[in-house]
Amino acid sequence: MGEKHTFEMNVNGETIKWEEKSYAQIFRNFWAYFMEKDLQKTIDIIELVGIRTSDSEYFISKNGSKKKNIHVKDDLWVYTHLTPKAMERVYENFIAGWDKHYETPQLETLDDDVQLTEKTEADEKPKLKNIYKKTLAMDLIRMGHDLNHTMRNRNNPKYQVYVMVETPEMIRDMLYILERDRMNKRYNNVNR
Repeated sequence: MGEKHTFEMNVNGETIKWEEKSYAQIFRNFWAYFMEKDLQKTIDIIELVGIRTSDSEYFISKNGSKKKNIHVKDDLWVYTHLTPKAMERVYENFIAGWDKHYETPQLETLDDDVQLTEKTEADEKPKLKNIYKKTLAMDLIRMGHDLNHTMRNRNNPKYQVYVMVETPEMIRDMLYILERDRMNKRYNNVNR
């Protein structure tokens, strides 16, 4: 009998555990769990934390082998051709986005009696955030947030990735835009 792999995660105080023959099946279970819980929220977090996606059902490697991607919605697919270590990073990033950034966004507050130490630009590089949705990037730019640079999307060369300077204000505004768009979509679906 083959060795079984175990994966355990904590989401909002709930512990979920899977034991499967392959890492790929655990990865499929992971996405099925969150899509079943809240599909739109799952899509928002995928965009928020920069999970690699595709608009194709299959990933075709250089040697011609095909691996099936995980279908999320319409023409949105999550890549499955990852090593176990890469899968672990996806789990960590996604769950952190699900728990912290989306459910209970924490805004930084400073008391009047707290003093900040000044850091020069040479001491600290700006934190960057990849934005894969053009309309989201344009809304953030219109709101006054800084675009650091753009780059070609490795997965789909016809698209650009917008690399923004990440600040607490930018994250707050991004969450506001995602929630606004989600509510508009829900409103439009109801009023058809």
